[in-house]
Amino acid sequence: MTKTSITIPDDIYKQAKAETDNFSALVAMALEGYMRTKQIEKAKASFGKWQERNKPSVEIVNALRVEERRNDARHSR
Repeated sequence: MTKTSITIPDDIYKQAKAETDNFSALVAMALEGYMRTKQIEKAKASFGKWQERNKPSVEIVNALRVEERRNDARHSR
């Protein structure tokens, strides 16, 4: 757990405290929801990116796998 300090408008704090006595848990839940939304937005933005490539995706993935094996072999020496 990390302890931190935040500054928020008084009215939002009052509304939050009216909902729960555990303000930290409420903030953590809100941040989790925010981060989940951002991850979904990033995933949606990446849809179709493979279509912009000039090679089929199978070739690209296979090339990445070969490169990864080369890197692994270099690091295992």
